[in-house]
Amino acid sequence: MYRLVLDTALDYSYLGILEDDNILYESYELGKNNHSETLMPKLESALKDNNITLKDIKEVYVGIGPGSYTGVRIAVVIGKMLAVMNNITLYTFSSLFSLVSNKTFECYAFVDSRRGNCYTAHFDYKDSKFIRLTEDSVEVIKDYFKDTDENIIIKESKPNPLVIINSDLIERVEDVNSLSPNYLQLVEAERIKMGLK
Repeated sequence: MYRLVLDTALDYSYLGILEDDNILYESYELGKNNHSETLMPKLESALKDNNITLKDIKEVYVGIGPGSYTGVRIAVVIGKMLAVMNNITLYTFSSLFSLVSNKTFECYAFVDSRRGNCYTAHFDYKDSKFIRLTEDSVEVIKDYFKDTDENIIIKESKPNPLVIINSDLIERVEDVNSLSPNYLQLVEAERIKMGLK
């Protein structure tokens, strides 16, 4: 069974293609606000190089944020499009979970969300699996992490797609059309409109 894993919410975009539990292809690249321009051509090329068609993909896993407002939407839109057009089963996962999925210890996922804030979530790792200790949230960096060991604050790390798809932290999407990204914060235009700094 072929599976596709996508996450474009963070600075680095991730694209993985798996056959059962074997990783056939991975791309993990720093974006320059161009995930929307590069992801589909990269996917098409990877499928072609591995003699796979979109109709061969049976499951798609997408990171739904939090993270970059524009970036979050890209993977979600592509995931929804593939699920609807090809009758593919769609699953979601937190982009903060993908950030720590290559670790094997208790840690905090950390993504700078500007204005002295961050997106974060706290995870533990026991018996070869991740346990979520807190929900994804927006926190004031200097207050939230003042007594936290910096070595367990994960700011950048390549996702492990096998950990993600085999975890208890994914959710199957029953109603694809209603799926929305997890933005957590108001976008800039909304903040200005509401008179917020």
